[in-house]
Amino acid sequence: MSRILLAAVVFAAALPARALDAPNACDLVKPEEINAVAAKKVEKVLQQRSGNPSECGFIDSHKSAVLVVTVRTVQYAVKDEMFQERDNLEKIYRDHAKDLVDVGEGGYWIAANHQLGFRKGKAIVTVRFATSRNQNEVDTAQIARVIEARLPK
Repeated sequence: MSRILLAAVVFAAALPARALDAPNACDLVKPEEINAVAAKKVEKVLQQRSGNPSECGFIDSHKSAVLVVTVRTVQYAVKDEMFQERDNLEKIYRDHAKDLVDVGEGGYWIAANHQLGFRKGKAIVTVRFATSRNQNEVDTAQIARVIEARLPK
């Protein structure tokens, strides 16, 4: 009887963790969509981290990253979590982030590390091009809008 009760408690404790699983970052954008924007061609998709956060690298033929996408799901105060992340990046890079209103439900672009971050629903997404030719706000925002369209509300 105690084993059944223990199993029920473990299962119940695992439910909230499963509810917060981040979407798989590799499923949010296709290599063809990246190749339409990127200077280097994506040859391979590599799951770098699974779970919450989920991180995916889109790799070229020389095994170097073209694009890295990270998705993290939070339960409460998504706007505050993203603001805290942005604030930390501004302190680290000693640069101010630019507010973006046209990507997600609010976002930012920080030029010091060529990163775009935005939120939609309970998800916080960061998008970074690794190729220097694409490390600009316009190219990164174009891929971010594709990702935003595939995120659940």
